[in-house]
Amino acid sequence: MTYLGLGLSGPHLIELAGNPALLARWDALPLAFTVLGIDRIDGTGPLPLTLDSSAVGASLAARTRRARFLIVASPQRDHPYNLARRVASLGHLSRGRSGVLFGAADAYAPPGERPRTAATAIDAARVVRALEQSWPYDSIIGDRETGILVQSDRIVHIDHDGVYSVAGPLNVPEPPTGSSVIGWYSTGPDGVVADSAPIDLILDADSLWRPDPGQSLAEVLAAVEKRPLRAVLGLSAPARPVGARPAFAVPAPNSSL
Repeated sequence: MTYLGLGLSGPHLIELAGNPALLARWDALPLAFTVLGIDRIDGTGPLPLTLDSSAVGASLAARTRRARFLIVASPQRDHPYNLARRVASLGHLSRGRSGVLFGAADAYAPPGERPRTAATAIDAARVVRALEQSWPYDSIIGDRETGILVQSDRIVHIDHDGVYSVAGPLNVPEPPTGSSVIGWYSTGPDGVVADSAPIDLILDADSLWRPDPGQSLAEVLAAVEKRPLRAVLGLSAPARPVGARPAFAVPAPNSSL
């Protein structure tokens, strides 16, 4: 079992956002990434307390320098256009340290008009990717000689017609670091979609270390900081050889010690 990152639940986000000392420790962790609000899409929520994942992401992006993170999303809470605007804005604010992790359903969202299926969520992800790319960052040229600020002819409609119908374009340019990472959280065989484009990363319960929401964030960070590589990778201790030839004789008692 290999853990790629850390999955924090709502109570952990509340602590992280409100404690500068814990935030500094988190920013220094040698993690690939952290999922902010994993309880929304992994089947463990809803919990008594939580925070909006994208709002926390915006706050943390402005207050950190190194930490990378994925906000969580599902179509039940956000229309893909609004979500694309948040994702692109976070990409600018974090300077490329952020992305979005989609799940089929948000445990905190009320029932919506569309089914809570993987196909619906994947279609929303397609819209987000297309919208984020609809306004290329390098189309902003600021040419003083010609007076052209943006090569507006490079801004395109996406004309997406799937579960969602969205014409675009997005009113936020693509981040200078390129399109944001889009991940998918799979909760089982039903959560896998044959045509998974534009998913860059597929995660499941075995990909993330998800501490108990009842653990304090200080305990979680201490565990991450102190865990040896074998524990971080989820590897059991290898079996020792049986019947090997002893290198030394059985030690005799030594009364002089």
